[in-house]
Amino acid sequence: MARAFTGLTLAKEAQATHLRDEFRRRLAPEQIGWLDELAPVAIGWPDGRKLKLLYPESARDEDGEPNAPELQVKLHECFALKEHPHIVEGKLPVKLWLCAPDGKRLEATFDWPAFKANTYPKLKSALQKKYPGMTWL
Repeated sequence: MARAFTGLTLAKEAQATHLRDEFRRRLAPEQIGWLDELAPVAIGWPDGRKLKLLYPESARDEDGEPNAPELQVKLHECFALKEHPHIVEGKLPVKLWLCAPDGKRLEATFDWPAFKANTYPKLKSALQKKYPGMTWL
């Protein structure tokens, strides 16, 4: 790993280094496959796209709770989801940041089916007024 920092003199240069790529170069192919399965870079979405996961810099939040990887997605793109996305062999739910059509964050959830059943109906009328061109199921 030291090779990744060779010749760098500023902290911001070191921070910009792609450690993930350097780390992966040190792994055997079967280890890379295992890592990609447990902690993928992206998650497949019902429409066929791959959406990039954002992993937190810190393993725990300010309350000591585990930080989960996040996915920012437009709320109306979630209606095709049958279950909430998870990683680590289904043990860790991904934090979904649900966004308006203009990309502004609305709500976060770790349980899409519960959000859709309980919270979404409360937001629906406001979303219909603010974004009348969208179909809100």
